[in-house]
Amino acid sequence: MKIFLLFCSFVAILFGSFDFDTKEVELFDTTKNTAHIKIPNLKKGQSGIVIHKYQNNIVILDQAIITSSNDNYSVIKFLHKDILPQKSLAKSNLKPTNGDIFVLNHLAKTSLLIVPNKLAKQKIKSIYTSNNFIDEDFFAAYLKLIKEPLPTKDTIRNFCIKNQIGTIFFYIQQKVYIVDTLSFQVVDTKDIKIDSKTTQVPFSTNISNIKKGFWDFGDDQIKDYNKYYLNMIKNIYQKGNK
Repeated sequence: MKIFLLFCSFVAILFGSFDFDTKEVELFDTTKNTAHIKIPNLKKGQSGIVIHKYQNNIVILDQAIITSSNDNYSVIKFLHKDILPQKSLAKSNLKPTNGDIFVLNHLAKTSLLIVPNKLAKQKIKSIYTSNNFIDEDFFAAYLKLIKEPLPTKDTIRNFCIKNQIGTIFFYIQQKVYIVDTLSFQVVDTKDIKIDSKTTQVPFSTNISNIKKGFWDFGDDQIKDYNKYYLNMIKNIYQKGNK
């Protein structure tokens, strides 16, 4: 038995500790802005949706983010924003209450990759085989359309929200940072060695010539891929792990 437990621990370390699977759990101790759920030891920044079930119908009430967690329960905070519209599900003016359901990791397996080269893309996809990675060319085409060669945190987040992408994978200096779209906080990291120094900006894509508008005199290209995204990640990583 001890050998089996050690093996399981080794597998968890090898393949990462973050669980992308969705889980449904009832709310308790619900207030206007928060609720508790009986799932312990979650990552701060994980998100999901709150739903109300009646008969054969499901109504989305809100979206929520994990704000704290311990060995017994976790606390969620309601966003009070309609930022993940689901056309297939009904909506109402109901507010979350005890007994309603929190769907943890809603859309977490739908992901966007921000990587410097194709080798990094192939390596990450070979490890996270259960994730559905959206073709990064769609995002690059969007940046070209809005004339933004230096994607900001808000641009990345808003694109993912509009396209129902739950997580963003940033590969920076031999490490993957997994960011929850709704909270835009780092929920997991993993060291992954890639034997390639090839770097494409703003990230690896088949879309070229992403330029600023004629009257925009700012930078037209990311000068240092690692520095640019590390600065973006550093801020949210420190904020999310205080």
